[in-house]
Amino acid sequence: MDDAAACVRTVAIRAESQAKGYGRMLMAGLEKFASRQGVERLVVNAARDAVGFYGALGWTVVEAGGENPVLTKELRTGP
Repeated sequence: MDDAAACVRTVAIRAESQAKGYGRMLMAGLEKFASRQGVERLVVNAARDAVGFYGALGWTVVEAGGENPVLTKELRTGP
């Protein structure tokens, strides 16, 4: 998006592998990687049924209307 923000695209875990912590691990790795690259904020257009997942990981809804709500998360940058 710009030097301080990045957009998260498709995040998916196979149905038979859901609720086992894989999504949390994936997002933790993504956030760590982004932070090391100097990204300060992540943005995602989430599926409505994924809003709770992102909320549990500290993401905030910034735009609830529309088919895919927009959420954001501020990151700590650095190593």
